[in-house]
Amino acid sequence: MLISKKMTLKPLLESAEGVHLTAYLVNRGKLIDLKKQLREAIGQAQEWLNPVMTDEERAKFLEPLDTLLVDARIFKEMKGNIGIFRNQESFRVLNVPVDVEQTCQVATSFHVKPLLRWLQSDQDFLLLGLEQRAAHLYLGSQSSLKLIDSILYPESFPKGKSMEDTLSPKTARQSRLKEDETFVWLNTWIAQLTKTSKPKLFLAGTKELIEAFNRSLKYKNSVKAPVANFFNTNNVSDVSSSIRKILKADSKAAIEKTLMEFRFADEGKRTQKNIFQISKAIVQGRVRKLIVTDEISIFGKIDRKSGGLAIHPFDLDHEDDDILDDLAQMVLSQGGEVTVASRSEIPNGRPILAILDDDHKELERAEDSYQYEVLQERFG
Repeated sequence: MLISKKMTLKPLLESAEGVHLTAYLVNRGKLIDLKKQLREAIGQAQEWLNPVMTDEERAKFLEPLDTLLVDARIFKEMKGNIGIFRNQESFRVLNVPVDVEQTCQVATSFHVKPLLRWLQSDQDFLLLGLEQRAAHLYLGSQSSLKLIDSILYPESFPKGKSMEDTLSPKTARQSRLKEDETFVWLNTWIAQLTKTSKPKLFLAGTKELIEAFNRSLKYKNSVKAPVANFFNTNNVSDVSSSIRKILKADSKAAIEKTLMEFRFADEGKRTQKNIFQISKAIVQGRVRKLIVTDEISIFGKIDRKSGGLAIHPFDLDHEDDDILDDLAQMVLSQGGEVTVASRSEIPNGRPILAILDDDHKELERAEDSYQYEVLQERFG
């Protein structure tokens, strides 16, 4: 069964409470450089953890990172930048194929804005390549392509209409029934694989095979028109490149649509820009859409019961976190939508903006307004 990227990342996006270490390494293609960055991350983590852990506890917590430093072979398999995530229960190393800054943070949740940027710009997809004797199903993304399985048909199908026309009516009818049986089975197989995750399905193959498959196609998130009119295992790289261009344009259009919605809402004074009021609205489950920048961090603490904020000038201790990051996590956990963008893309260059379920009722309190004005002088 296929598991979406979002489902894979969900434990990281929703993890809270306790000590969380997040490190991002910039992959410039040199192992010695990555190990240097990892060594620096371990050193920074030790400083944060010294006041709150004994030597034994700290050594145990950082042991997976120390082991990775000694045996960093996994880095050779990663083409993109690298994310490292450690809490008391888990340790994960991920290939993160978006731009990141070299950072190490210790907080009460993971630093996830780079992961959110990755999710919104990199859609998973399925590619079903149909040959005369076999079908091949691939799972891909902007940075990867994996063969899930190859299935041989019970027998090969006629090559084109001209071949089918030479068959007797009875034989042609039997051939078509066998085609339909085979492709119904393929549809059932795809349906079983996609019970929890439904990436867009692209088809490649001759017109006749695509038409035969489409007769029984029930998968909702599919593109019925072939992305390529010919398929074999030798041209899968070219076919997947075409799909990536389509999805990259789709992702760009989706983000622009969201940014346009925020611009219109902001012009109509239907957005909330006060981070103190946004935090309280999120705790109350009233934020429908949130946009945050990944170009700055606002450090502090959130009272997860009241939504109250304590803003600090810099990262004070192991419980401080980027509040923009935490608020984004909370909205996601409530089923809301989060977009990560540059400040230049957000209306008036704000670091955060929200569309509320009841935004027309939201009134700023004097205390929050004063705190917001003070914060605005620092961050704009």
